[in-house]
Amino acid sequence: MTPNKSVGSGFKFAPVALAVALLGGGLPPTSGAPLTFNRDIAPLVFEHCSGCHRPGQSAPFSLLSYADVQRRATTIVRVTQNRYMPPWLPAPGFGEFAGERRLNPEHIDQLQRWVAAGCPEGNPADRPTPPRFPDGWQLGEPDFILTLPCAYELPATGKDVYRNLVVPVPTIGPHYVKGIEFHPGNARVVHHAFIAFDVTRGSRRRAEREDPPGFSGMELPDTAQMPAGQLLGWQPGKTPYLSPPGLSWLLRMNTDLVLQLHLHPSGRPETVQPSLGFYFTDQPPTNSAFRIGIRSFSLDIPPGTNGYAVDESYTVPVPVALLRVSTHAHYLGKDLQAYALLPDGRKKWLIRIPDWDFNWQGDYEYRQPLELPAGSRLMLHYTYDNSAANPRNPNNPPRRVRYGLQTTDEMGEVWFQTLAGNPADRERLARDYFLYVVRRTEEFDAATLRDDPGNAPAHVRLGHNLMVRGRLPEARAHFAAALLAQPDFAPAHYEMADWSLAQNDLAAAYRELQTVLQLDPGNAKAYGNLGYLESRRGRFVEARAAAEKALRLDPDDSAVRDFLARLPR
Repeated sequence: MTPNKSVGSGFKFAPVALAVALLGGGLPPTSGAPLTFNRDIAPLVFEHCSGCHRPGQSAPFSLLSYADVQRRATTIVRVTQNRYMPPWLPAPGFGEFAGERRLNPEHIDQLQRWVAAGCPEGNPADRPTPPRFPDGWQLGEPDFILTLPCAYELPATGKDVYRNLVVPVPTIGPHYVKGIEFHPGNARVVHHAFIAFDVTRGSRRRAEREDPPGFSGMELPDTAQMPAGQLLGWQPGKTPYLSPPGLSWLLRMNTDLVLQLHLHPSGRPETVQPSLGFYFTDQPPTNSAFRIGIRSFSLDIPPGTNGYAVDESYTVPVPVALLRVSTHAHYLGKDLQAYALLPDGRKKWLIRIPDWDFNWQGDYEYRQPLELPAGSRLMLHYTYDNSAANPRNPNNPPRRVRYGLQTTDEMGEVWFQTLAGNPADRERLARDYFLYVVRRTEEFDAATLRDDPGNAPAHVRLGHNLMVRGRLPEARAHFAAALLAQPDFAPAHYEMADWSLAQNDLAAAYRELQTVLQLDPGNAKAYGNLGYLESRRGRFVEARAAAEKALRLDPDDSAVRDFLARLPR
């Protein structure tokens, strides 16, 4: 595959903070003179530890001085010897990644010998300058910093909190973004964050229904999306990165930032006020990454089971290059594997995490993009431990655990940031992957309804996907079932209106849209559809009024704006 040349020769990427020395380079073994902190240990600690172990970061203490390191010396030896630190989950030999935070045996041996010798400090003249982090931003001073205007108040106790916060991005004009850097605002209680953007007002309207503004849960509105195949998120220890030339993404005007925060109560009331730094470029994208997710919806793990396995796959229809990979499971995840089966039968490892830890999630950049031919099958193979012997099992005694969005449920996902060689291939990949997602979502919702026949959201999702595939009678049956189970469920009335429009039953569609607007007065899409319906009925004054209302609610809806421009006066 020949990638777009603007991405750079050999897909070169921006520097990552923790790079070459971690792979076995860096410090040579010291021979002869006894090891000292200033000459031998300080460079190792500053290179591998201080990025997280410094004020304001996720680590619980700093490692920036001799006193810091000497105080924690025996702990450092223990956690480096058992590979708990530095936190790096991918196993060697199952994919090569940039910025690996893995100490080689010589490093670990140096730490052990230094501690065994009594932690000598050595000559101050040998001590290197501690690393400097400009104003706390690892990528340098951002072009624009967005801080949540009001801190979120986290209760002292209770279950983990998933809170979604929505903030308008006050930019003047559109910008091309080459990178972002997230600061959690209270790393002690922020477990991880997902970063999305909404060019409509859908997320904002949902957030404004609560006081303080925001909404709970792991499900975002469909209008909140990560841009252009990016993997935007933050986890403790994650190193921010800059996209290579040609792979920036567009930040539009009138866009809302949607932050999904996973928060751990600490035992006392906490405030959380994150910031997001944006790094802009004048170079527009010349290619566009595409995000592929492979997910298992069939998880059903019996209590006491160790070694429960799931397999899922997706076959790419065009040649692609894999740029980054991200894995996800909850507390029962054990051995997470992803690999590609090539058309010639060969197996290529993409990542393996043999001892998954929910507390150290991240995404990983391949040291060199992995090129896969068309017909390659991306495979997910995950195993789970739901036994009492699993120290991370949240249930004691173990109980049946199925797929779900809460941390006490379970998930199995692997995500790839990919690059197609040309726009035509990307479009073909997008169409094929969309149909794959529709099929997989249908399977999930059908399984949900077998256990919970009255689940209105599942009926609506399944009915919508059946409509997309042209199976209209089956779609209507599911919309009707959703309304039978939950008569005031606005999404079901909205989908029934769409179905009626497809059947040219304008009177039924009008009744359904009126019901939607009674239940959800801020639904811009419903007003837009009402305008279209009124125009088909020849009621152009009413059509214009509905479309203008839609634009007041969602000024960026170009489809409604084009409709208004064509509407007769």
